[in-house]
Amino acid sequence: MTFEKLGLLLKYAVAAALLLSLSACLAGNTGQTAGDAKWVGTYVDGQGKTGISGKVVLKEGGAPLAGCFVNIYPDAISNLLGPSQFISTPTDAAGRYQIDVPPGVYYVVARKRLSGQPTGPLSPGDHYSEHQRIITRVEAGKLVVVDLPVAIMKAPMFFKSRVVDKETDTGISGVLLDAAGQPVMGGFAMAYADQEMKRLPDYASTLSDEQGRFTIYLPEGGTYFLSARIHAWDMPSPGEPFGKYGGEIAQPVSVATNSFVTDLRIEMAPFAGPYQPGKSRRPF
Repeated sequence: MTFEKLGLLLKYAVAAALLLSLSACLAGNTGQTAGDAKWVGTYVDGQGKTGISGKVVLKEGGAPLAGCFVNIYPDAISNLLGPSQFISTPTDAAGRYQIDVPPGVYYVVARKRLSGQPTGPLSPGDHYSEHQRIITRVEAGKLVVVDLPVAIMKAPMFFKSRVVDKETDTGISGVLLDAAGQPVMGGFAMAYADQEMKRLPDYASTLSDEQGRFTIYLPEGGTYFLSARIHAWDMPSPGEPFGKYGGEIAQPVSVATNSFVTDLRIEMAPFAGPYQPGKSRRPF
């Protein structure tokens, strides 16, 4: 065998190994993490059903939570804050739920409002999936089991209606990166119309994907200042990834109506500023 043929065989072997590794991650979905997002799920025979099932439990103590609704989103355009494509019936006394959905990849979110309503803005005292970045893959003829720990919301989310919940022809896109230049998955960018960024953002992006990519859909053009973080409530806590476009002093981004500014890079580092719990109107 020639060295040229041997080199070609080695190249194919490496490619095959990488493909098998990726397939295993997607098929198994058992606790694979990326950034603040997490692939989850184990599979059982659906006995004629296709969908998602599992239990909703309290993060502290693990007790089952009855009366909780599980929302299923096919994408993160609305930042998982708007109406979902599918919603379960309330969980039973054991915290169990089951929902029929077609095969595909989904975000899974659990919420229980004090009002008892299945939809609407979250408020302090409500239960919710703390980081809202659980992702799973549904396969035909199977139920993927996704258990969801929930926490009690202590501060209101710092945006409720400032997410454009549909794709528009105007916006900003780019990637979120950590200090090592690696993509940050499950974060989002925020756009402000001025440099006063210690307030509610004017617009927020879709959740960043595995490559750290995000998109902010805007209703019209303008000049914006961008920051990025992980959580959608309270001000950043110590250690939470956070960053501004342009560095310490945010730089303006000008967007023309019916066009996109692309390929922006926002570097995120652990937040080291002072923390005051409940300062939801100071998200930085």
